[in-house]
Amino acid sequence: TGCAGFIGSHVTDEFLKAGYNVTGLDSFTYAGKMENIDYALRHPNFKMVRGNIITPTAVSTWIKESNVDWVVHLAAETHVDNSIESSDVFMKTNILGTKSILDACRENKTKLLHFSTDEVYGSSLNRSFVERSKLDPRNPYSASKAAAEHLITSYENTYGVEYIIVRPSNNFGPRQHSEKFLPTIIRKLQSGQKIPVYGSGKQEREWMYVKETAKATRFILENSRMNETYNISSRFHMQNIDVAKKVCELMDKPDWRNWIDHVEDRPGHDFRYSINPSKLNRLGYFVDNDFDKQLEETVNDFSCVWN
Repeated sequence: TGCAGFIGSHVTDEFLKAGYNVTGLDSFTYAGKMENIDYALRHPNFKMVRGNIITPTAVSTWIKESNVDWVVHLAAETHVDNSIESSDVFMKTNILGTKSILDACRENKTKLLHFSTDEVYGSSLNRSFVERSKLDPRNPYSASKAAAEHLITSYENTYGVEYIIVRPSNNFGPRQHSEKFLPTIIRKLQSGQKIPVYGSGKQEREWMYVKETAKATRFILENSRMNETYNISSRFHMQNIDVAKKVCELMDKPDWRNWIDHVEDRPGHDFRYSINPSKLNRLGYFVDNDFDKQLEETVNDFSCVWN
């Protein structure tokens, strides 16, 4: 689900390149684009279905018609700022949409790999969260993702639905929507405008290359026991202001301070996210992190020019 979105399209490509048959489901909201699945649409093992996850009977029909073994569930509303302005669609898509997926999985005895987020843990000032850490979401978006996780574990306990949950850290890379932080930096600089940076810009994130997230996802699906949860993280931390500085330098704007516009911070802005991927490491996967190279690839890739 969400195959034409940012992370979803890369996960789709990863499974196709590994020889899987993939049915992609997407409702093509503003975040889903046909160009994101250009590779998939040309692949003989891919079938595209246009539809919304909110309707469980339709989801169940798609699962039956495609003889689905696994639902890899990425369809979601994800932008925190949008959830602060209006959270209704986040609750509908992220909670009720996940319930529809669960009902369809229950009916067809289909396994579920669900994409959550590191934001369900809340802000981390002096430690890295592990999978058993308390969930403490601090905005409507992350609350909706935490609620979806609780639904999943309740369906396992009540109905025996088998699942795996992954919680990736902050993803970046080609195809990311223009509303996100890194694409905003590139877009603004391309048009000769200053970069809006919340507050001091000292907020810290773990930066995870999207293609590595896709690889880790396939590894987990192929190697994990059922009913497990995994953090996916590069362990690489950087403050937002430093990311903006690096992009300025890559785009031949060494006077980076002249390109920063410090704007009022958003309400409830989590200062730092940090998750520990040791459980994934024990399973046998280690993220290949080369932030400078991956950032340069992202900036130079034409698919980073979002509308």
